[in-house]
Amino acid sequence: MRSVMPGDMVFSPLSSGRIRYTRELLTAVREARVTHGMVKGPLYFMFMSNGGCWLHATMSSTGMLAPGGEFADLDVAVSGTIFDSCPAFMSPQAGAKVISLGMGPVYGFITRTIFYTARLLLTAATVLGTGSQDALVWRVFWRSVREAPPRRELYLYSDSDPLCEAAKVAELVAERRGMAGRVKGVARAEVTEVRWATSRHCTHLLDQRDEYMLAWKVFMKL
Repeated sequence: MRSVMPGDMVFSPLSSGRIRYTRELLTAVREARVTHGMVKGPLYFMFMSNGGCWLHATMSSTGMLAPGGEFADLDVAVSGTIFDSCPAFMSPQAGAKVISLGMGPVYGFITRTIFYTARLLLTAATVLGTGSQDALVWRVFWRSVREAPPRRELYLYSDSDPLCEAAKVAELVAERRGMAGRVKGVARAEVTEVRWATSRHCTHLLDQRDEYMLAWKVFMKL
């Protein structure tokens, strides 16, 4: 399964749209597996950039795949999760880069100014309303990917990617490996990575095709 959330949901301070989209997608996956006689086959998730990784974060934070959850039957089938150019740590600088990508100097400056102002106002409103910053959307996202149930995971990322900070992904990989080591059934909880010195955001298949395909084949046991 590979999909990306619409941009308005990715950047929304509200979780309702992301939850609805994730639920609809998992429902479609379940139906497709039945329709095509794949119920007993393996299921792989692939997330590209944060537009895709928000699906992973939403599944994690809502417990959709957890035992007793709405899609617990799919979790049993999941054989691995692939992260391409994600998860990207949602720092103010990274967010400003994303929303102004491809813009000229003037429009880019205006857009980034609006972004920083909105982020500041959202932070203030959240702190005033809840007494802490824990409910901020970017903190919820990172907490959700950190605390997701351990399973087989493959991370594909690059030091030269301006939108996905490699050091943060490397920290997450190390943390996830530590979690996997505490879970019974190592085959279901192993974490691997391919980290390139130079490769563009969500373009590793083109920039590093041979290594990319090899990592895929090994991970998916093709």
